[in-house]
Amino acid sequence: MDRTMWLSMMGLMSLQSQRLPVLLDRLYELWEKYRGSSSSHATVEVPGYEESSHDSNEIYRSVRTYLSSLVAAANAPTVSIARQKRTTEPVFNLPPNHTVNDEFQGAQMSWEHHVPDEKHETGRESKYILKISHTDRVRVLSSYIDHISQTAENLERRRRERKLFSNGKIGGGGGWRSASFRHPSTFETLALQPSLKEKILLDLDNFKKSRDFYRRTGRAWKRGYLLYGPPGTGKSSLIAAIANHMSYDVYYLELSMVSNNADLSQLLLETKSKSVIVIEDIDCAAADLPARDSCDQSHNEGTARRSSAITLSGLLNFADGLWSSCGEEKIMIFTTNYKDRLDPALLRSGRMDMHICLSYCEFEAFKQLVCNYLEGLQEHLLFPSVEEKMKSGGRLTPADICEILFQHKSDPDSAIKAVVHALEGAVSETVIDSSQG
Repeated sequence: MDRTMWLSMMGLMSLQSQRLPVLLDRLYELWEKYRGSSSSHATVEVPGYEESSHDSNEIYRSVRTYLSSLVAAANAPTVSIARQKRTTEPVFNLPPNHTVNDEFQGAQMSWEHHVPDEKHETGRESKYILKISHTDRVRVLSSYIDHISQTAENLERRRRERKLFSNGKIGGGGGWRSASFRHPSTFETLALQPSLKEKILLDLDNFKKSRDFYRRTGRAWKRGYLLYGPPGTGKSSLIAAIANHMSYDVYYLELSMVSNNADLSQLLLETKSKSVIVIEDIDCAAADLPARDSCDQSHNEGTARRSSAITLSGLLNFADGLWSSCGEEKIMIFTTNYKDRLDPALLRSGRMDMHICLSYCEFEAFKQLVCNYLEGLQEHLLFPSVEEKMKSGGRLTPADICEILFQHKSDPDSAIKAVVHALEGAVSETVIDSSQG
């Protein structure tokens, strides 16, 4: 072989050695593309930012929140945990480049948190990758994304710190002012008869799931409750339990601080969706209101008179007028000690849909109070005596019993004996009242 041919062969080999890695990379890309197209699974990517607008991807945030509930329940070898400001509980997150499995309507799927650079977990390259079968992708993907969004919304609402709002005079530093709402009352600790508790919970849960129903029927998505009964029967505790169960903010409306119907409407407009609006002692508040047409009886009084006070008509429109449809998923709660003093127009469905009587403590509710106050006490030898006294006319409010149990919280025997003694006195008063009647 002459020198010229030898140099030619060496040059060709050198050229091929330079091109070979490029050719191999290209072949690998083609193989991955073929394998992906022939695979039984599809891949769905959820980037942290939308590429065209560079805005944050709301679906990414929803997926992150949703997966936190899966990670918390899963036996993953590695999880990350954090607590954000103004939240009530820690959040479990899927660490970078880890996976967690999920199931929805019979479909099995796997999520991976893909972060090319773990130092920039919240950067623009971060994304979630969903692996799902081609068949299930067509069948459930759309409804699965809706499920993720709704679940994430509920989780965020439950985790955030809720607020208690109260109103001042508009124009004098008025409007809504807020404080943290941390009332501990729940339906688990609430002293109610089990049947009534179940009825209220069923109504609340049905309301929460009925968005499509309200839209289809053309009704504002709101619900009205009237809580009535003697003082000390747990109306405020029930309101707090409802707010905690629904994860709603609470707006406490003081009607005496509202100057006129326009200001009342303005306050309603400023309330957020997913909230509880409370007007306590509505019988007292409504008793001083002008009748629906009293402000129009005389033109001599002028328009200033008509706009200077809340009228019953204004209150009715607040509860069930056009203004009440501004915002969705609102609960309005009215309380009174004297239901018979209320205008029938207030009591009708659409304004006060469910009337809940909270009366004197019954035996099952008493046992719940004992469990709450006496370190989980479930049974006692004097329980039959308590039940007998209650059936014989011994009437104590839950507030009365709570005070007795609190005074004897370190001595269960003395606590139950004190309740029996108080019930005996209540029975005697009932007998005296009956004889005088």
